[in-house]
Amino acid sequence: MLHPTGCGPERMSRRPRRLPVGAALLVTAGMLLATLCGVASASQPVSTLQSKSSVLAAKIATIQVKLQVLGEEYDQAATREALLKRDIHKDLRSIATTRATVGTDRQSLEREVIDAYVNDGTSSGALSVLTGKEDAYPAQQTYVEAAAGKLSAAVSTLRVSEHALIARTTQLRHDGAQSRLALKTLGAARDHANKLDTQLTATLAGINGSLAAAVAREEQQQAAQAAAQAAAKKTIEEAKQQSEASPSTAPSAATTTPSGDGPGLVAVRAAESQIGVPYVWGGASPGYGFDCSGLAMWSWGQAGVSLPHSAEDQYLSIEHIPFSDLQPGDLVFYASGGYVYHVVMYIGDGKVVQAEQTGTLIQITTMWPGAYAAGRP
Repeated sequence: MLHPTGCGPERMSRRPRRLPVGAALLVTAGMLLATLCGVASASQPVSTLQSKSSVLAAKIATIQVKLQVLGEEYDQAATREALLKRDIHKDLRSIATTRATVGTDRQSLEREVIDAYVNDGTSSGALSVLTGKEDAYPAQQTYVEAAAGKLSAAVSTLRVSEHALIARTTQLRHDGAQSRLALKTLGAARDHANKLDTQLTATLAGINGSLAAAVAREEQQQAAQAAAQAAAKKTIEEAKQQSEASPSTAPSAATTTPSGDGPGLVAVRAAESQIGVPYVWGGASPGYGFDCSGLAMWSWGQAGVSLPHSAEDQYLSIEHIPFSDLQPGDLVFYASGGYVYHVVMYIGDGKVVQAEQTGTLIQITTMWPGAYAAGRP
C-alpha cells in the first residue's frame, strides 16, 4: 500500500513557510552594500561572481593607470621644487656677492681719495679733505667729486640688482610654496590610490576564491545531474527490455489508450507516453522523472489545461464527479485524515496510470480501492 509520504510536494502544504527568496536576496544585498565592493560567497551564481570579478578588475586597472600618472606628476613636482630651491639659494648668494663688491669698491675709493691728497699735497690738505673743510685744493676737490660719482653709480647699480634679485627671489619663494602644496596634494592622492588598490586587490582575491569554489560546486552538480540522467536512462532502457520480454507486466500506450481527441484523451496519451520513466520526488520532466501530481499536471498541460503541482491543490481546484461517472483523463485522489496525498489518472476499464513512489516507474495499474474522491479538470 502506498505510504502517505511517498508523493512529493503535495506534503509541503502543511509545512511552515520559508522566507521568500526575494526577501533573502534583499538581506544579502544590504549586507553586500555595507562593504567596500561587496563580499562574495561561493553560494552566489557563477555569472554574478564573474561579473563582480570583471568590474573589480577593471577598477583596479584604472587605479593602477592613475597611480602611474600620479607617480610621474609627483616626481616632476619634486624636481621643480628642488630646482626652485636651488635658484633661490643662487639669487641670495648673488645678492650677498653684489653687496660685498660694492663694499669693496667703497673702501677702494676711500683709499684712492687719501692717496690723491697724500701725493699731491700736504698732510694737512689730506686732513682737510677727510674732514670736509672748504679750503681743500681745487684739483683734489675735483677728484673727490669724480670718486663720489663713481661710488654713487656703483651704489645705484647695487640697488637695481638687489631689487631685481629680491623680486625674483620673492617669485621663486611663491612658486616654491605652490610647488610644495602640489607635491603634498599629489602625495596624498597617490597614497589614497595605493590604499584603494590594495583594498580592491584583496576584495578581488576573495571574489576569485569564491568564484573558483562556485565553479567547482557547479561542476559537481552538473556531474551529479549527468550521473542521475544516465542512471534514469539506464533504468528506462531496462524497463523497456523487461516490457518487451514480458508485455503483460507493463501494458503499452498503444494497447490501452482510447481513440479520440478530447482533452481527457489527450492527457491520457501524454501520461502513457511516460510509462517506464522513474518516479522522482518533485519531478515534472518528461523522459527524466515525475511524482504523482507532477505527472497529472504535465499530462493535462499537454491538453492545454493548467493544474497546480500538488495533489491536494489539484483536488481543490477542479470539479468533483461521482466515481460512477469516471471517464479517461479524470483524476482520482487518495487521502488520509482529510489530507489528499496521492493522485492517479483514470484511463478506463478500472485502470489508472500513475507515478507511485520512490523506486518505481510510471506504470498502468488497477485502480486501488479506498479512493477519496474523483475530479475532472
